[in-house]
Amino acid sequence: MTAAAHVWTEEAGPGWLARQRALQRDVLFTWSPVLLILGIWGYFSLPIEPALPVVVIAALLFGALLTAAYFGRGGFSTAAMAITVAGFLLANFQVWRVAAPVLPATTDKMAVAGVVETINMRGRSRATLVLLVTRLEQIDPAVRPQRLRMTLLRPPAGIVPGVEIEGQAYLRPLPVPVIPGGFDYGRQLYLEGVGATGRFTGEISVDHQEGPWRYWLRGRIYTTRQAIGARIAAVLPPEQASFAEALITGERGAIPKHITESLQISGLGHVLSISGLHMSLVAGGVFWLIRALLALSPAVALRRPIKKWAAAGALVAGLGYMLLAGADVATQRSYIMLAVVFVAVIVDRPAISMRNLALAALIVLVIQPSSALSASFHMSFMAVMGLAAFYEAYGVWRAQRDERRQTGPLSRVIRTASLGLFAMAATTLVAGTLSSIPAAYHFGRLTPLSLLTNVLALPVISFVVMPAATVGVLLMPLGLEGLPIWIMGRGLDAVMLISDWVAGLSTSRLTVPLLTEPATVVMTAGMVWLCLWRGPLRFAGILVFAIGAAISPVRQVPDILVEPTAANVAARNSNGDLVPADPRKGRFAVEKWLQAEGDGDTPASAAKRPLWQCEAAMCRAIVAGIPVAWLKEGASADACGDAEIVIASFPLRGACRTARLRIDRFDVWRNGAYALSISGGRFSPTTSRGAQGQRLWTVRPVARGQIAPGQYRGPSTYSSTWRDDQGQRANYGPSYGDDDAGEIRRD
Repeated sequence: MTAAAHVWTEEAGPGWLARQRALQRDVLFTWSPVLLILGIWGYFSLPIEPALPVVVIAALLFGALLTAAYFGRGGFSTAAMAITVAGFLLANFQVWRVAAPVLPATTDKMAVAGVVETINMRGRSRATLVLLVTRLEQIDPAVRPQRLRMTLLRPPAGIVPGVEIEGQAYLRPLPVPVIPGGFDYGRQLYLEGVGATGRFTGEISVDHQEGPWRYWLRGRIYTTRQAIGARIAAVLPPEQASFAEALITGERGAIPKHITESLQISGLGHVLSISGLHMSLVAGGVFWLIRALLALSPAVALRRPIKKWAAAGALVAGLGYMLLAGADVATQRSYIMLAVVFVAVIVDRPAISMRNLALAALIVLVIQPSSALSASFHMSFMAVMGLAAFYEAYGVWRAQRDERRQTGPLSRVIRTASLGLFAMAATTLVAGTLSSIPAAYHFGRLTPLSLLTNVLALPVISFVVMPAATVGVLLMPLGLEGLPIWIMGRGLDAVMLISDWVAGLSTSRLTVPLLTEPATVVMTAGMVWLCLWRGPLRFAGILVFAIGAAISPVRQVPDILVEPTAANVAARNSNGDLVPADPRKGRFAVEKWLQAEGDGDTPASAAKRPLWQCEAAMCRAIVAGIPVAWLKEGASADACGDAEIVIASFPLRGACRTARLRIDRFDVWRNGAYALSISGGRFSPTTSRGAQGQRLWTVRPVARGQIAPGQYRGPSTYSSTWRDDQGQRANYGPSYGDDDAGEIRRD
């Protein structure tokens, strides 16, 4: 063996690999949230609900793996598999815990009564309530929801969590995604225990008697939030007051649209979510204030553990802020991380940032496994993971640098200031880069100038806005909040001045097509590897990230999209642009379709693109060589002509039998939104409910009359048909045939 070969064997051979493995000792805890998330994702990605035997087998496998790991057999891999299976079981347990009937049909107006569990204001005159149903007698018990998410206009005074309200309302089933495979808001509501949505009409009655004791704290928190909002509104003008209220209480419903858009475009949208920045400023400020006040007494400062007392006070302040702000995923994560730090101070233990993040993630995932599906969780944890990894490396580099340099006081001040500015810029860059992956996946939104915006605005938020807000809230019981809240308002003026300036720049916003799941998973895996792996092999994560970025343009786009009620359709023209047939109908769905395309145009602008030829109640187009007709209410029975694909917003019944594919009001009512891909004269349709699979939150619609007490017979099993290229009839999914036409009413 040559000397060079011997060196390679020692440096890059088995010995080198052994050293790399040794570096990964004791990293199981930091990898545990990732493994738990994989198990949770595995459960929610199943096309059908796992049967009880499958769950039992998974539980037995978890027990066997855990036992083997405990006795040291299999090492890291065995423990990793056990944690992954645990994620699957946790997700299954959450779904089992919230399992309840879902409403399968839209109702007529009926009496609805229930106990208010949560209230969220959507502006000054609109609220959304979650009701625990107490009376809903016109619906069969087999499909009677336990909780409802209701919209209420002009809510009367006195509505707080715990009171019982009653009124006339229309109810609707859980919504389906507006595009197959898109965001499933119905699943999110189901996991919150909600089985139907609806809206109250007319006056409602409020029972002001003391409600169930378990809602006492919610009621007190809600009234406190309202009182704080009123105090803020008494000092600041409405727009400033809504912004300030969002930062203090988390109530964002009254923020004007132009402020929200400006903050999102400029890259400051994260300040509206109560997360690490706000929590650290509030709890950290209370920690500093208590310690400073206690230090005024030399006897106390020298004889008592004032640092621990200040940490305990910061824990209480952070808990109060979390409860006041609504305790969403980002707020929970922030408080748990800070709690770990302050508890470490109290018990004289060091606090490691990455381990803090792992602990916070584990607690959040165990309490609510489905949070692993949310944009808030993805963006929050990706950003903080990147920051923790960066500051660990930055701390080592700075310690080594400081040991080598011996300078005077002035040089140290200049160096400290420059390093602080660098740290602020690097924080924004790192957090923005990692959170941009889930932002592109969920929203198709990137903010190239966020670094500039945050460098300019964060000092104002950190040293003016949040300190003034903290002092103002602390002084509210004394009625002395006027000056601090006024100072907060001036700080918010400066923040909006910066945000509006950056948002007005031509390069401030970049819209991109929503990232595909494969690209998102690969890019995320690369960044997780880079942040969590130890040693030089961590930089392989950059290569993995690059592979994900390279495959991100590879995506299959549908040629035709049909809104879940067939109120609008969109098709792709010869330029590859998506063109809605109607500029106004189904606006929410069309906006989501354009967002998925990375198209920044409005529905009205997109509808002006060349493709559709519309007259009266009919629109025609040639899409990928296939004649398509969209028929609206009032179209004649012979309007189909030579169209091979006919889409109608009403029941076609026996009309348009010559078309190869018919999609009418019954089809979308049964199957949800449609997406059609056309290639070589062939077309393949997919549907929202088909993509959802047979899960507990998947609504299987029935006729409206079937949900009356004693009438429920389960979902229908009729099948619609379409003709293949040879003219033969072929089954396509469950839908409603003509026999049901007289039994079903349109929404």
